[in-house]
Amino acid sequence: MNKKIIAILILTVGALILLMLYTFGPLSSKRGTQRNPTSLKPSGTGKVAVGLQDVPLETYHNKDVRENYYTLGFPKDWQVAAGKPGGYELRFPGGQGAVRLMDVPDNTTLELYILSQEEPRMKKSLPGYQRTGYAKLTLGGAEAYQLTYQSGDSAGPAQTVQTFITGPDQAGVIALTAKAGDFASRSALFSSVTQTFRWETK
Repeated sequence: MNKKIIAILILTVGALILLMLYTFGPLSSKRGTQRNPTSLKPSGTGKVAVGLQDVPLETYHNKDVRENYYTLGFPKDWQVAAGKPGGYELRFPGGQGAVRLMDVPDNTTLELYILSQEEPRMKKSLPGYQRTGYAKLTLGGAEAYQLTYQSGDSAGPAQTVQTFITGPDQAGVIALTAKAGDFASRSALFSSVTQTFRWETK
């Protein structure tokens, strides 16, 4: 056989293998999950009422993961940084938080997955884990579940409210944490932030 034909065959086979890995194999998870620069730029402002105060918000449109675009507002004094594609890392006075997307297997429901997989995982990984609340709610027309828990280590106890939102492909997860002693005074703000969540249809 001619050396050129052999080289072309090798390149073709290599390209087909790469295409299969990208379409069906381990590289397929990288498709459509790159950070979109616009996701990190606030695209609007607004306010939410927290008690007798109006808290100014900046609106973020996350467009990292196709089929899972969403809008969420954060107080202007919160530091918002890139998390994994589809998510954010948050820092604010007296606490921290994160927003992420979560795959839920097709053979279960979001609520069952939270109770059978997510909560047992947290019990194993978080020292002193103790559930303090659980509720079902609706966010922007989507079914959601809110898990509140306390955990702690040598730094002291912390309280977290984690909200799981049923999504078009993946679920959205918002976790907001404050020191246990400060949580009650921040819970109204946390609730107002969570209520700004909306899936986008375009």
